[in-house]
Amino acid sequence: MKFIDTHAHLDGFGRRGGLAEIVGRAMDAGVEKIVACSTNPDEWLFYESAAREFAGSVFWQIGIHPGDISENCEIALDSLGAFFASDFPPVAIGEIGLDYFRAPSDPAEFEAMRDRQIKIFSRQLELSNSFESAKICVHARDSVGDCVEQIAAAGVDFSRVVFHCYAGTAEELAEINALGARASFTGIITYKSAGEMRRAMLAQGLGRLMLETDCPYLAPAPLRGSVNEPANIPLIARAAAEIFGVSEEYLADAVRENSRGFFGI
Repeated sequence: MKFIDTHAHLDGFGRRGGLAEIVGRAMDAGVEKIVACSTNPDEWLFYESAAREFAGSVFWQIGIHPGDISENCEIALDSLGAFFASDFPPVAIGEIGLDYFRAPSDPAEFEAMRDRQIKIFSRQLELSNSFESAKICVHARDSVGDCVEQIAAAGVDFSRVVFHCYAGTAEELAEINALGARASFTGIITYKSAGEMRRAMLAQGLGRLMLETDCPYLAPAPLRGSVNEPANIPLIARAAAEIFGVSEEYLADAVRENSRGFFGI
C-alpha cells in the first residue's frame, strides 16, 4: 500500500538535523509523498530547499499561519511570485486562515485580533488568484464560518480549498462540501472523544477524503502524546478504513488518488 501525508510540519526535524531520517522512515512505511507546510516567511526557504533535496517525495506549501502574523508579514507576501516562479514551486498556499481557539476574553481585544487575522488571510486569498494552479490549505480553528465568508469574498474557487485538520461539525462540513471544498483528517479520528469528527468524515465520504499527520503534533492512538511523523499515516489510514467499513487497501488507494489529484502530485 502507498500513502500520502497531505500536511506535515518538517522544519523542527530539519533544525535538529533529522529530516533525512524522517523522510526515510516515511518511505519505508509506504508514505511515498509528503506535502510539507510552512507557517511563516522564516520557513519558506527551508521548505523550498527540502522540496529540492527530496524531489518527488517532499512537496511544499507557502503561507502565513494566523498565529504567526508579524509586522513585516505583508512585505514578505510580495515575494510569493518569486517562489512560484522557482524550479520547485509550492503546490499550495498554506497554511492560512483564522484561529479563535485562544481568543482574548476582552471583546475589544478579540475584535482587534480577528481584524488582524482577517486582513492577512484575505490578502493571501487574493494573491492566490494569481496562482490558480496552487491549492489553498485553510486553518479554521473555531472559525469555519468566517473562513468560508472570506474565501467567498475573495472570489476563490472552492474546489481549490482544503480545510486541514478538520475539527468542525458534520453540518459545517456539509456546507463546505456543497461549495466544492473538502476537509482532510488527522490522527484525531483515532481518539475516543472524536465521535463528531468521525461522523463528519463519514458524511464527506471517500470521494474527497485526504489524510494528514499534521506532525509533529496529534500522533494517532496508540502513540498519542509522542512526537508525530509522516511514517504514522498508515495508522491513521487503518483507523479510517475501520470507520468506513472497507479494506485498508481500498481506502489507501482511494485516499492516495484523491490526494494526488487535488495537489497535482
